[in-house]
Amino acid sequence: MKLFEPFYIRDLEIKNRIVMSPMITNLASPDGYPTDEHIMYFVRRSSVGLIITEYTYVNRIDARGSPNELGLYDDSLIPKFARLTDAVHDNNSRIFVQLVHVGRKTRKSLIWGNTPIAPSKVPLMDEVREMTEEDIDRVIDDFASASERAEKAGFDGIELHGAHGYLIAQFLSPAVNKREDKYKDGVVFLDELIKEVKSRVSIPVGMRISVTEFDQQGLNPELVNKILLRVQDKLDYIHFSAGRDGPLGGSSSFYYKRLSYLEEAKIARNKITKPTLLAGSILTLEDAEKALEVVDAVVLARQILAEPEWPLRIMNGLPIRPCIRCNQLCRLLSTREVRCDVNPELGWEIFGLERGEGEVNVVGAGVMGMEIARVLAMRGFQVNLYEKENKLGGQFNEIRDPYKKSEFFKLIDYYEKELNRLGVKIHFNSEVDQNNNNKKENVIYAIPKERQPEFKEYKGEKILVNSNLYAYQDYVFEWAKYNEVYVTENTFKGLDRNRSYLLREKYNELGVKIIKDQINADIVINDIRKNQPSIGDSIARAYWLGKTYKLSH
Repeated sequence: MKLFEPFYIRDLEIKNRIVMSPMITNLASPDGYPTDEHIMYFVRRSSVGLIITEYTYVNRIDARGSPNELGLYDDSLIPKFARLTDAVHDNNSRIFVQLVHVGRKTRKSLIWGNTPIAPSKVPLMDEVREMTEEDIDRVIDDFASASERAEKAGFDGIELHGAHGYLIAQFLSPAVNKREDKYKDGVVFLDELIKEVKSRVSIPVGMRISVTEFDQQGLNPELVNKILLRVQDKLDYIHFSAGRDGPLGGSSSFYYKRLSYLEEAKIARNKITKPTLLAGSILTLEDAEKALEVVDAVVLARQILAEPEWPLRIMNGLPIRPCIRCNQLCRLLSTREVRCDVNPELGWEIFGLERGEGEVNVVGAGVMGMEIARVLAMRGFQVNLYEKENKLGGQFNEIRDPYKKSEFFKLIDYYEKELNRLGVKIHFNSEVDQNNNNKKENVIYAIPKERQPEFKEYKGEKILVNSNLYAYQDYVFEWAKYNEVYVTENTFKGLDRNRSYLLREKYNELGVKIIKDQINADIVINDIRKNQPSIGDSIARAYWLGKTYKLSH
């Protein structure tokens, strides 16, 4: 199939058409070099043809955007990055580094107390300073110097981050570039930058760009196409993403269409002759094949976090652990390392599984029980999984949000197929007494510490939901059919911006009224929590239980 055919970026052969997206992880050291955990994170995903690192800052003055971000700002870092490239090459994959200056998209606390710089004095987080021509020359040199270090460290190519509202995008976007000098035309800056980088390295150089910024004043597919036609002769490939600073962007939740940006990419790539890559909710083989009708390679982001062996499993017809596009643990990057609700191994790849033997009985076939059973079976145990109902899924079966159900139930389908492949014996309509265990030994009770509230049916009522619990967010979809429903702003508390924004849109379509203050209602639900039961918590607990379990005799 085309997905596994090689393709070329300039003279560099890529073994297949699957690319690992650059994604913030916070797995790097505070000084900006890849840790052992970071290296293993990449190696675990090296069945892709090309890995593109997360954005990597080019100076230690004003370029950084995350606390533990990669940085190539000094020659002393070259040996540390060479460890990464050697490991990826030894696992038969290619690796590019994505270089960035974040411009206004940062805070003083992240850039060592300095003031963020930008093409124009248009603040985003903190106060910004408009760049002088000296600043521009300095930053261009920073990119070029970082590119030289990247080549010395063994990287196969350079990606300039011109998407997502970072500095290059700030020059290109009419929404934020308000300069009156020659750099009012942001392509002038981009052209100078590419020329300088290309003059100092021999490896391929490409660029990531947003095909849309979801803003009438910003970048759109037609404008992006015009920009690219002016610089494509200097670039070796083009990588399409989406978004700038708002709630809509590269990581769309389950309320947004799949494939997310295919139609925009069709316009942006018109008359483009260089290889093109596309990111945006590419989760399945069918998604990838559809994207390859438009571009040369597909970029997996959250899906390769959820299933690091995606290419191998596609090739061998094995069950794929799906990204459910929940935007929960993978979006907590201001204070956390990257994690995934459905893949608890993410970030812990450096630790393997210890072999085990013997029979283990797991009680409860919700996601917690299924994950325990999976891990135990991977370790070599014989596993029996008992469920009192006649189907898998536990609380998943209570989901009422149709958009969530469409994505989340793919996880249950994965577990059913994977447990069957691993030889787990599933016993439906079976109860194991927690007191006498029905004379069974080595029992693990996969019962969450707490659960989401159960659904209650109402008709003809005025309902007020003042709660951020996921269950109540779901139940609104059902209650809105037969009741007058109001939700407060607290309903969206804790959701990432994309999921919150799109959920509001769905509620508006249902006629649900979003209010700031509470009102009198027949049914009032008040339950706001800082922490609540979640899929990610259940699966993570299950993973560690299964990973550390030892037989009692």
